[in-house]
Amino acid sequence: MTISEIRRDTKFWQRMLKLAGFYVGRIDGIRGVLQEAAETKWAQAEYEAKQEFGTFDERSEQNIATLLPSAQRIARMWLKQAKEEAAKLGYDVRIICGTRTYAEQDGLYAQERTKKGAKVTNARGGYSWHKFGLAFDFGIFSTDCKTNYGESQHYKTLGKLAMTLPNTTWGGTWKNPVDEPHIQLNMFGSVSKARIAFNSL
Repeated sequence: MTISEIRRDTKFWQRMLKLAGFYVGRIDGIRGVLQEAAETKWAQAEYEAKQEFGTFDERSEQNIATLLPSAQRIARMWLKQAKEEAAKLGYDVRIICGTRTYAEQDGLYAQERTKKGAKVTNARGGYSWHKFGLAFDFGIFSTDCKTNYGESQHYKTLGKLAMTLPNTTWGGTWKNPVDEPHIQLNMFGSVSKARIAFNSL
């Protein structure tokens, strides 16, 4: 999912802008001056985060762009530390997933259940933190990015870095299921509360 694809779904994009605190109009799917003003604020917040924490590889940048600006700051803060730590150990780390639509999440949920593919999630569309622009997943690769190490011991090392960041949760602390590649900004007490709040905007 790219930010361009998200923006094409105007109602979804308006909800993202409103959740970010930038959009004060109605969720009507019609782009107007209020949405344009909100997009300008979003772009400014994005720019400021890049200036403060830097920019990274193309894949990470594409996925960071799908997050709420407040979550983008967390992603950049974490990735800056994570890349430095990974380089010491001779590998690379990238953000491989950001915001997902309901359809995209349902497709992942179907893997190993109703279609071919490895099981990657226990959450249907709307039951994942990735739906709301708050969460991202990371992957660990060889320095030439030709090898994906899967869930190696290094996921714990890099995931724990998120625990030092403000208002941030690392999926490695969860019990059911443990999700070591997952990091998110805390904004709601539960995914059900997030879903209700997002859909009621």
